[in-house]
Amino acid sequence: MNRIITAVIIGSSLLFAVSGEEVFKKKCASCHEPYIPQSKLNENYEHNNTLLRLKAPTLTELSFRLKDQVGDRMIDAEGQKFQIEEWLAQFLKDPTAQTKSILPKRVRAVYGTMPSITVNEDEIEALADYMYEYAEKMMIAHGVKRYSYEDALKKAKTEGKIVLIEGYLPYCRHCIRMDRNVMVEPMVKEVLDKDFVLVKMNLLIEKLPLGMKRLGTPSFYFIDPRDPKVIDMFEGEGTVDEFIDLLKSIKDRL
Repeated sequence: MNRIITAVIIGSSLLFAVSGEEVFKKKCASCHEPYIPQSKLNENYEHNNTLLRLKAPTLTELSFRLKDQVGDRMIDAEGQKFQIEEWLAQFLKDPTAQTKSILPKRVRAVYGTMPSITVNEDEIEALADYMYEYAEKMMIAHGVKRYSYEDALKKAKTEGKIVLIEGYLPYCRHCIRMDRNVMVEPMVKEVLDKDFVLVKMNLLIEKLPLGMKRLGTPSFYFIDPRDPKVIDMFEGEGTVDEFIDLLKSIKDRL
C-alpha cells in the first residue's frame, strides 16, 4: 500500500510539474522574440532598433548571455543553473537593482527598463532551466545537422565532402560567442551544407580521432574522409567572413 501511495505522489508531482516553456510563453513571450540571427540583431542595434523595432532582447540572445555571464561557467551545468536561478529571482523582482547587466551597453540603450514580474520559486527554477538550455536547442534547430565522427566519415566520403570537427569546452566563452555569432548564420550554414559534414565534440570528455592533439578552443579540425587524413586544424574565434574564407580555403586544397 505504501508503495502505491508513493507512486501516486511521484506521478502527481510529475503531472503538475512547472514547464519553463509555459512560464516563458505566459510571462515573457509578449516582449521577447524567440530567435533572430545575430547578424540581423547587430545591424538593428547599429540603427538604434529602427530596423526591427524589438521590445526586448530575443530569448536566444538572453540564453547565450546567461550561460556566458551569470555564475561560474567552470562548474557543471546544474550548478550554474542554480546560480542563474538566484540571478533571475533578483532581476525579475526588481530589474533596476542589478548592478551588472548581462547585456552590453549598446544593447541596453535601445530598450526601456523592463517591468518587474511576479514569479514563484518553482516558476523561476523552470524558467532558468528552459532559458539555459534554449541556446543549444536553437543551435540544433537553426544550424547544420551534426553527426557522430563515424557517420560523418561515411557521409562525407559518399558525398565528396570534408569532415569538420568543431571542438569546444562547455565553459569556453569564445566557443559560446562563436556559436552565437557565426555557426548559425545563414551564409555560414550554406557553405557548411554544401561542402562539409559537421561533428561537434566536447573536448573535455571526447578524444579527437587520428591521433590529433587538442588545440585551444574553439578549434576546427578538417579531415579528408578518403584515407582518412588530417587536412589542417585551426583554433580561435573569428567573424562570419573570416570563417567562410577559412572554409573555402580548405575546400580549395582538395
